[in-house]
Amino acid sequence: TTFPARHIYERVLPSIVNAHSDVFYHRGSPYSGYGKPTTDRTYGDLHQWNVWHGSQEPWHNWDKLSGRFVSEFGMQGYPDIRTVDYWVGDNKAERYPQSRTMNNHNKADGFERRLELYLMENFKHAFDIESYVYYTQVMQAETLASAYRLWRRNWRGKGKEYTAGALVWQINDCWPVTSWAIVDYFLRPKPAYFSIKRELRPFTVGMTRKEVNTYSPNHPNTRVHFSSDYSLEIWGTNSTLEEKTVTLDVKTFDLNASDASKVLVYEMPHKEVKLGANASTELFKGSLVEFGQPLRTKQSDVPRTLIVSARLLDSDGTVLARYANWPEPFKFVHFPAPSELGLKIAVDGDSVTLSTDRPIKGIVLDVADGGEEAKWSDQAIDLVPGDPQTVTAKGLNGREVKARYLGDGSA
Repeated sequence: TTFPARHIYERVLPSIVNAHSDVFYHRGSPYSGYGKPTTDRTYGDLHQWNVWHGSQEPWHNWDKLSGRFVSEFGMQGYPDIRTVDYWVGDNKAERYPQSRTMNNHNKADGFERRLELYLMENFKHAFDIESYVYYTQVMQAETLASAYRLWRRNWRGKGKEYTAGALVWQINDCWPVTSWAIVDYFLRPKPAYFSIKRELRPFTVGMTRKEVNTYSPNHPNTRVHFSSDYSLEIWGTNSTLEEKTVTLDVKTFDLNASDASKVLVYEMPHKEVKLGANASTELFKGSLVEFGQPLRTKQSDVPRTLIVSARLLDSDGTVLARYANWPEPFKFVHFPAPSELGLKIAVDGDSVTLSTDRPIKGIVLDVADGGEEAKWSDQAIDLVPGDPQTVTAKGLNGREVKARYLGDGSA
């Protein structure tokens, strides 16, 4: 190569470090070493941009896109609506997603195609700017949380550290813009900031739901005769250095039950489990049929909209971790009318408690008057019956709280 710095990075500096210390020198990023390409999944670090860039994989494929250390990956999402309004200024004619001003405030090549690809694949969404901000933010939150959730599972204990770490691209912005950042230029955190934060707690619980088709051996020359099931897997993670005994609590809810009393369709008996120290632990593997999902024998059969909630409870009943697994893509879900959800928002000073009669996906809170933002302790919240969640909101100052969520009637 004629690139002079490469000689410095790959020859001079390694030789100096080797001569004067016993510190390992990692000469670049991505870099695998051992003669391996930079895309190698077992050595060094890789940049995983086949979500958003590259082959534009679904974010559900993060488990197939893992690496020994994933030092770059990301997904774009709009910043807070107040940041958008800052760059729009007084020219309200430009206050729509495809405007020239919006285009000038996103410097990613082909961002329109990429944003809309992932939105169209996953959401029934609206195009007014408030809704576009919301849906791209929830998309980013789901994408990045899914990566951390699936890759933490790969830290399976000594000798099985298949994914040893991940660095999201990126933390913040150097100017007001739509980007991969999880905190915008004005240091307003996007919902993805909170979804990642939840996945990096000392204890987490994760779940996958994957369709499994079984074809009839009596008709080997056709795929017409089959049965379709969903394989459900649940695991927990523990980043502390001590084994932890917890209770696994799993419930299944039917989003479209005829009335609220019939929403809970299955409750697994509580199960005491031990989470290995500094590792992930497999907790359950089975069929969604056990949880109330009928087998399908035709592609036209519409599966029940079942939400599976898993929680890890401490010995005193404290919720250490929670995760609600929804059927995807979300665009296929027929959400109940907002009036049928039973969503309650109870405000007590800086505390906001959310409860519901039916599952709700992707709650993002804000002050109803649209004025100066409050500082929230959590966002992009998934809520299920019987499991209220309380967040704090510094700077609420008695103002009313409003909520956006999937199925809120905006699309």
